[in-house]
Amino acid sequence: MKFIPQRKSEVLTYGNQVHATLTATGFVPASFGLTAADVTDLGTCLTTTQAAHDAVNAANLEKVSKTQALSAPGGAHDQLVAKLRDIASAARVSAASDEAIATIGVSRKDPSPSPRLLPATPPEFTLTSMKPGIVNLRFRVAGSAKPRARDASAIGVMVAVVNGAVAPVDGEADAAPSIFVSRSPASLDSTNMPAKVRLYARWVSQRGDTGPWSLPLEVSVL
Repeated sequence: MKFIPQRKSEVLTYGNQVHATLTATGFVPASFGLTAADVTDLGTCLTTTQAAHDAVNAANLEKVSKTQALSAPGGAHDQLVAKLRDIASAARVSAASDEAIATIGVSRKDPSPSPRLLPATPPEFTLTSMKPGIVNLRFRVAGSAKPRARDASAIGVMVAVVNGAVAPVDGEADAAPSIFVSRSPASLDSTNMPAKVRLYARWVSQRGDTGPWSLPLEVSVL
């Protein structure tokens, strides 16, 4: 039935065109192998379909309006979140016990929290691909089965870029320029890198603490 359009609104338009033809002055339904009842049934179908179509459009408009009321900035959801935060803030500074405020899922910050220590092992650091001007890398917690695993105490890694044309020396990564990368995989701009580089990576925390450097990646920059 290729003559029937795919979109419902277009089928409705087409149906009205057919109905206009069949009900035109002087048209004889029998000339198309139709009865008067066929033409009447078409008119009834059009009326029912138009009403259903209008109802769907009205429902969609109402859904948009209600979604805005719920999710728009400053809407009902934002107001609820703000009120819950106000209640939590008030509970934290109140005279209520820790056990009491825990009943509403709130806890007080430890006045002397133990610092999170970075792992004693460097991240697994790998080269995935290269393009002209781009070096694509991955890092993750050593031994993790998750390809994007980041240590819980770290905010990312520092990548040291050492000129590969110079012979390696102890501690060279510490003196080399470095690039902070928060997520894996990562793409580094290599347009200003030497033709050959050694890349090292180490975990870095929010406080600026750093872990040990990884083994170097030998990379020929494109």
